[in-house]
Amino acid sequence: MIESYVEALIREIQSLISNIQFPISTIYIGGGTPTLLEPKYYDKIINTIICHLSLDICHSEVSIEANPGTVDLAKLKALRSMGINRLSLGAQSFNDDMLKMLGRIHTAKEIYEAIDNARKAGFDNINLDLIFALPNQTLDQWKADLSEAIHLKSNHLSIYNLQIEENTPFQRNGYCKLSDEEELAMYEYAIEELTANGLLQYEISNFAVPGFECKHNLNYWLNGNYIGIGAGAHSHWNGKRWANTDSVEAYIGGGCVGRIGERTTSDVLRPTPDDSQNAPDQRDTLIMGLRLLDGIPRSKFNGFEKEVADLITEGLLEQANDNYRLTRHGLYLANEVFRRFV
Repeated sequence: MIESYVEALIREIQSLISNIQFPISTIYIGGGTPTLLEPKYYDKIINTIICHLSLDICHSEVSIEANPGTVDLAKLKALRSMGINRLSLGAQSFNDDMLKMLGRIHTAKEIYEAIDNARKAGFDNINLDLIFALPNQTLDQWKADLSEAIHLKSNHLSIYNLQIEENTPFQRNGYCKLSDEEELAMYEYAIEELTANGLLQYEISNFAVPGFECKHNLNYWLNGNYIGIGAGAHSHWNGKRWANTDSVEAYIGGGCVGRIGERTTSDVLRPTPDDSQNAPDQRDTLIMGLRLLDGIPRSKFNGFEKEVADLITEGLLEQANDNYRLTRHGLYLANEVFRRFV
C-alpha cells in the first residue's frame, strides 16, 4: 500500500494550503521506521511541502528517524540531498544482548556503521536514542553505553527509562523493572557524565551540544502549533487537539481531508473551553513546559498559585529569574509535579 499511502499524504498536505497562514520552520519524519520508504517518496513529500506550505528548506530543521539496520550510505546520501539535515538513530543500546532482549533488528556494529555512513553522507546533526533501566541491566553496562555514545561524538542524545506496560511482551514474559534506586543512579550518572562531556541537559530526557537542541521538539514542549500528517498522526492548533484515524486503509480512503481541527475521520481530543481559567491547554502548557530545564514564565501559572507554593515548599519547584522550573530533585519526581496541574 506504499504508493497509495504516499498519495494520501500528498492529498492531506495539499488540503492544508488554505488553512496554514505562516511559514513552516521544522519537519519531523518519525513514527515506526520511516526509512523503510525509498528516498524517492520523501523527495515527493518534501517537494509538496516546499511548494504548498512555504517551507524554506535551506533554513529549516528537517529530521528523520532511522533504525540503524535500515539505512546504508546510498540511502543516507539520497535523504541528505533532498534537504533532510537531522538524523535521529534509534540505537537504544550498544550491548548486543540488550538489543536482542529489546527485539531490535540491528546490532551494535550496525550503529557504528550507520553513524559513519551518516557523516559521509553529509549529516552533521545526529541524535542517538538510548534506553536505560532495562531488566537486569547493571550500572556498569549503562556506563558503557554512555561511554560509547560520547566516543562517537553525537551532538544530541535522548535517554529514556524503560516503562513496562501491561499486556506487552515484556510484561507477559515476566520481565521486571529495576528498583527506583537503581534507576535513579543511572539517571544521575547520565546527567553528570554527559554534562562533563559537553552535552548539556535542556529537557528531562534530552542533552545536546549547545546549538544542537531539537527545534521541532522544543515547539512541542512550548505547546506550540503543529500539524500531524498521516495515519495515527496527532495535531495541536491554538488549544485544540485531534488525531487522524489509526487505520491505514481508512486514511488512504481520504477521510482526513478537511479543515484544521475538523477531520472527518478523527475525534477532537481536547477542545479548550471558552472560560480559559485553568483550561486544558493551560495545563498542557505547564506540564510540557516544565520538562524544559529553563522552565517557563511565571505568568503561565495564573490560577495555580497554591500548587506552585506547595511545590516550592516541597523542594520540587524553584523560581529562576521570571521562570518557574523543576529543581534537581524535581527532575526525578517530574510526574508527581505534573500531577498537581491535572
